[in-house]
Amino acid sequence: MQKGLLKSTSALMAILFVVFSSNSYAQDIVKIRNQNFTSYFSKSQHIPVLVVYSLTPDMFNCIKMKGENGIKLDTDPQLPEITDLKDDYINGYTLFDNAQMMAPEANTCDKDAFVESFYFTNVMPMPKDLYKDLWEKLQEKEIVKAKKFKKVKVFAGTVGRNWVMGKNHNVIVPEWAWKVIYIPSTDEYLCYQFHNIQPSKPDYNPTNAKDNLANHKVDINAIESLAGVHFVNGVISASYVTVTPNN
Repeated sequence: MQKGLLKSTSALMAILFVVFSSNSYAQDIVKIRNQNFTSYFSKSQHIPVLVVYSLTPDMFNCIKMKGENGIKLDTDPQLPEITDLKDDYINGYTLFDNAQMMAPEANTCDKDAFVESFYFTNVMPMPKDLYKDLWEKLQEKEIVKAKKFKKVKVFAGTVGRNWVMGKNHNVIVPEWAWKVIYIPSTDEYLCYQFHNIQPSKPDYNPTNAKDNLANHKVDINAIESLAGVHFVNGVISASYVTVTPNN
Protein backbone atom coordinates (compact mmCIF):
# COMPACT_ATOMS: atom_id res chain seq x y z
CA MET A 1 0.00 0.00 0.00
CA GLN A 2 2.75 2.40 0.97
CA LYS A 3 4.84 1.50 -2.09
CA GLY A 4 1.84 2.17 -4.32
CA LEU A 5 1.32 5.51 -2.65
CA LEU A 6 4.98 6.44 -3.10
CA LYS A 7 4.88 5.50 -6.78
CA SER A 8 1.72 7.55 -7.32
CA THR A 9 3.26 10.52 -5.50
CA SER A 10 6.46 10.27 -7.58
CA ALA A 11 4.49 10.11 -10.80
CA LEU A 12 2.42 13.15 -9.79
CA MET A 13 5.54 15.12 -8.87
CA ALA A 14 7.10 14.27 -12.24
CA ILE A 15 4.00 15.51 -14.06
CA LEU A 16 3.89 18.71 -12.02
CA PHE A 17 7.59 19.32 -12.69
CA VAL A 18 7.02 19.04 -16.44
CA VAL A 19 3.97 21.33 -16.27
CA PHE A 20 5.73 23.98 -14.18
CA SER A 21 8.88 23.78 -16.34
CA SER A 22 6.81 24.18 -19.48
CA ASN A 23 4.89 27.13 -18.03
CA SER A 24 8.10 28.78 -16.86
CA TYR A 25 9.65 28.40 -20.32
CA ALA A 26 6.54 29.76 -22.00
CA GLN A 27 6.59 32.82 -19.72
CA ASP A 28 10.19 33.50 -20.77
CA ILE A 29 9.16 33.72 -24.43
CA VAL A 30 7.80 37.00 -25.78
CA LYS A 31 5.83 37.06 -29.02
CA ILE A 32 6.81 39.97 -31.26
CA ARG A 33 4.96 40.59 -34.52
CA ASN A 34 6.70 42.71 -37.12
CA GLN A 35 5.43 43.40 -40.61
CA ASN A 36 6.81 40.31 -42.35
CA PHE A 37 7.84 38.01 -39.50
CA THR A 38 6.77 36.91 -36.06
CA SER A 39 9.46 36.22 -33.47
CA TYR A 40 9.20 34.21 -30.28
CA PHE A 41 12.06 35.76 -28.35
CA SER A 42 13.60 34.37 -25.16
CA LYS A 43 14.15 37.07 -22.56
CA SER A 44 16.73 34.96 -20.72
CA GLN A 45 18.65 33.68 -23.75
CA HIS A 46 18.44 36.92 -25.77
CA ILE A 47 17.76 35.04 -29.00
CA PRO A 48 14.64 33.99 -30.86
CA VAL A 49 13.62 30.37 -30.28
CA LEU A 50 11.33 30.61 -33.29
CA VAL A 51 10.77 32.98 -36.20
CA VAL A 52 7.78 32.44 -38.51
CA TYR A 53 7.15 34.12 -41.86
CA SER A 54 5.60 33.60 -45.27
CA LEU A 55 7.18 34.36 -48.62
CA THR A 56 5.38 35.37 -51.81
CA PRO A 57 7.03 36.66 -55.01
CA ASP A 58 5.66 40.20 -54.59
CA MET A 59 7.78 40.60 -51.44
CA PHE A 60 11.06 40.62 -53.39
CA ASN A 61 10.21 40.93 -57.11
CA CYS A 62 9.88 44.71 -57.21
CA ILE A 63 11.64 46.60 -59.99
CA LYS A 64 13.50 48.88 -57.60
CA MET A 65 14.86 47.84 -54.22
CA LYS A 66 13.26 49.91 -51.49
CA GLY A 67 15.51 48.67 -48.69
CA GLU A 68 18.33 51.09 -48.03
CA ASN A 69 22.00 50.20 -48.03
CA GLY A 70 23.94 50.57 -44.81
CA ILE A 71 21.20 49.35 -42.46
CA LYS A 72 22.70 47.86 -39.29
CA LEU A 73 21.47 45.49 -36.62
CA ASP A 74 19.27 47.29 -34.16
CA THR A 75 17.05 47.04 -31.10
CA ASP A 76 13.46 45.97 -31.68
CA PRO A 77 11.34 48.93 -30.46
CA GLN A 78 8.69 46.48 -29.23
CA LEU A 79 11.22 44.95 -26.82
CA PRO A 80 13.82 47.72 -26.36
CA GLU A 81 15.68 46.78 -23.19
CA ILE A 82 15.97 43.05 -23.80
CA THR A 83 17.02 43.45 -27.45
CA ASP A 84 19.63 46.14 -26.79
CA LEU A 85 22.36 43.73 -27.90
CA LYS A 86 24.68 45.71 -30.17
CA ASP A 87 27.63 45.53 -27.75
CA ASP A 88 27.11 41.81 -27.20
CA TYR A 89 27.31 41.00 -30.90
CA ILE A 90 30.24 43.36 -31.45
CA ASN A 91 32.14 41.55 -28.69
CA GLY A 92 31.31 38.16 -30.21
CA TYR A 93 32.14 38.97 -33.81
CA THR A 94 35.49 37.17 -33.94
CA LEU A 95 33.77 33.81 -33.49
CA PHE A 96 30.20 34.25 -34.62
CA ASP A 97 28.17 36.08 -37.21
CA ASN A 98 24.78 37.65 -36.73
CA ALA A 99 22.62 35.18 -38.64
CA GLN A 100 19.28 36.62 -39.67
CA MET A 101 16.50 34.05 -39.45
CA MET A 102 14.53 35.76 -42.23
CA ALA A 103 16.82 37.09 -44.93
CA PRO A 104 16.77 40.86 -45.63
CA GLU A 105 16.75 39.92 -49.33
CA ALA A 106 13.18 38.66 -48.86
CA ASN A 107 12.08 42.13 -47.71
CA THR A 108 13.52 44.42 -50.35
CA CYS A 109 10.19 45.69 -51.71
CA ASP A 110 9.23 47.40 -48.48
CA LYS A 111 11.48 49.86 -46.73
CA ASP A 112 10.06 49.32 -43.24
CA ALA A 113 10.07 45.52 -43.53
CA PHE A 114 13.69 45.63 -44.70
CA VAL A 115 14.69 47.66 -41.62
CA GLU A 116 12.77 45.31 -39.32
CA SER A 117 14.68 42.31 -40.68
CA PHE A 118 17.75 43.78 -38.94
CA TYR A 119 16.12 43.79 -35.51
CA PHE A 120 17.70 41.47 -32.96
CA THR A 121 14.39 39.63 -32.69
CA ASN A 122 15.38 38.18 -36.08
CA VAL A 123 19.00 37.37 -35.21
CA MET A 124 20.96 34.47 -33.68
CA PRO A 125 24.73 33.83 -33.29
CA MET A 126 26.07 31.36 -35.84
CA PRO A 127 29.62 30.37 -36.84
CA LYS A 128 30.61 32.63 -39.70
CA ASP A 129 31.28 29.96 -42.31
CA LEU A 130 28.07 28.12 -41.53
CA TYR A 131 26.03 31.30 -41.94
CA LYS A 132 27.76 32.53 -45.08
CA ASP A 133 27.60 29.12 -46.73
CA LEU A 134 24.75 26.74 -45.92
CA TRP A 135 22.36 29.06 -44.09
CA GLU A 136 22.44 31.68 -46.85
CA LYS A 137 22.04 28.95 -49.49
CA LEU A 138 18.94 27.80 -47.65
CA GLN A 139 17.59 31.36 -47.64
CA GLU A 140 18.12 31.47 -51.40
CA LYS A 141 16.27 28.17 -51.71
CA GLU A 142 13.27 29.62 -49.85
CA ILE A 143 13.02 32.44 -52.38
CA VAL A 144 13.29 30.03 -55.31
CA LYS A 145 10.49 27.89 -53.86
CA ALA A 146 8.33 30.97 -53.25
CA LYS A 147 8.74 32.03 -56.88
CA LYS A 148 7.88 28.54 -58.14
CA PHE A 149 4.94 27.76 -55.85
CA LYS A 150 3.70 31.37 -55.29
CA LYS A 151 3.81 30.97 -51.52
CA VAL A 152 5.83 29.18 -48.85
CA LYS A 153 5.71 29.36 -45.08
CA VAL A 154 8.98 29.22 -43.18
CA PHE A 155 9.76 28.31 -39.58
CA ALA A 156 13.29 28.97 -38.27
CA GLY A 157 14.31 27.97 -34.76
CA THR A 158 17.05 27.46 -32.21
CA VAL A 159 17.55 24.73 -29.64
CA GLY A 160 19.85 24.23 -26.66
CA ARG A 161 22.86 26.02 -25.28
CA ASN A 162 26.28 25.53 -26.78
CA TRP A 163 28.11 28.57 -25.46
CA VAL A 164 27.59 32.18 -24.37
CA MET A 165 28.97 35.32 -25.93
CA GLY A 166 28.85 39.08 -25.63
CA LYS A 167 30.10 41.90 -23.48
CA ASN A 168 28.51 40.44 -20.37
CA HIS A 169 28.15 36.87 -21.63
CA ASN A 170 24.61 37.93 -22.28
CA VAL A 171 23.69 36.01 -25.43
CA ILE A 172 23.21 32.26 -25.63
CA VAL A 173 24.77 30.51 -28.61
CA PRO A 174 22.31 27.68 -29.33
CA GLU A 175 23.52 24.16 -30.02
CA TRP A 176 21.19 23.69 -32.97
CA ALA A 177 19.59 25.78 -35.67
CA TRP A 178 16.77 24.43 -37.80
CA LYS A 179 14.44 25.51 -40.56
CA VAL A 180 11.25 24.12 -42.04
CA ILE A 181 9.90 25.31 -45.40
CA TYR A 182 6.24 24.43 -45.89
CA ILE A 183 4.72 24.49 -49.38
CA PRO A 184 0.93 24.85 -49.02
CA SER A 185 0.07 23.92 -52.62
CA THR A 186 1.74 20.52 -52.30
CA ASP A 187 1.46 20.07 -48.51
CA GLU A 188 5.22 19.39 -48.46
CA TYR A 189 7.75 20.04 -45.71
CA LEU A 190 11.42 20.68 -46.48
CA CYS A 191 13.33 20.35 -43.21
CA TYR A 192 16.93 21.17 -42.35
CA GLN A 193 18.94 20.83 -39.15
CA PHE A 194 22.37 22.35 -38.42
CA HIS A 195 24.76 21.75 -35.55
CA ASN A 196 25.70 25.24 -34.42
CA ILE A 197 29.16 24.04 -33.47
CA GLN A 198 31.21 26.01 -30.97
CA PRO A 199 34.40 27.18 -32.68
CA SER A 200 37.63 26.63 -30.78
CA LYS A 201 39.41 29.49 -32.52
CA PRO A 202 38.52 32.46 -34.73
CA ASP A 203 39.36 30.74 -38.02
CA TYR A 204 37.54 27.52 -37.15
CA ASN A 205 35.44 26.24 -40.07
CA PRO A 206 32.46 24.06 -39.11
CA THR A 207 31.75 23.21 -42.74
CA ASN A 208 33.89 21.61 -45.40
CA ALA A 209 34.19 21.94 -49.14
CA LYS A 210 32.03 18.86 -49.75
CA ASP A 211 29.24 19.83 -47.38
CA ASN A 212 25.89 20.78 -48.86
CA LEU A 213 22.28 21.30 -47.86
CA ALA A 214 21.37 17.71 -48.71
CA ASN A 215 23.59 16.53 -45.85
CA HIS A 216 21.43 18.50 -43.40
CA LYS A 217 18.02 17.57 -44.75
CA VAL A 218 15.92 15.64 -42.22
CA ASP A 219 12.39 14.37 -41.75
CA ILE A 220 9.74 16.57 -40.11
CA ASN A 221 9.69 14.14 -37.17
CA ALA A 222 13.35 14.92 -36.46
CA ILE A 223 12.59 18.64 -36.14
CA GLU A 224 9.55 17.99 -33.97
CA SER A 225 11.61 15.80 -31.64
CA LEU A 226 14.55 18.21 -31.51
CA ALA A 227 12.56 21.41 -30.96
CA GLY A 228 9.58 20.08 -29.01
CA VAL A 229 7.10 21.38 -31.60
CA HIS A 230 4.40 19.84 -33.77
CA PHE A 231 3.25 20.60 -37.30
CA VAL A 232 -0.21 20.07 -38.80
CA ASN A 233 -1.15 21.51 -42.20
CA GLY A 234 1.61 24.09 -42.04
CA VAL A 235 0.71 25.30 -38.56
CA ILE A 236 3.17 24.91 -35.70
CA SER A 237 2.19 24.23 -32.11
CA ALA A 238 4.34 24.43 -28.97
CA SER A 239 3.93 25.44 -25.34
CA TYR A 240 4.98 29.01 -26.11
CA VAL A 241 3.21 29.48 -29.45
CA THR A 242 0.02 31.53 -29.63
CA VAL A 243 -1.68 30.34 -32.78
CA THR A 244 -2.94 33.00 -35.18
CA PRO A 245 -3.35 32.85 -38.99
CA ASN A 246 0.23 34.12 -39.45
CA ASN A 247 1.58 32.90 -36.08
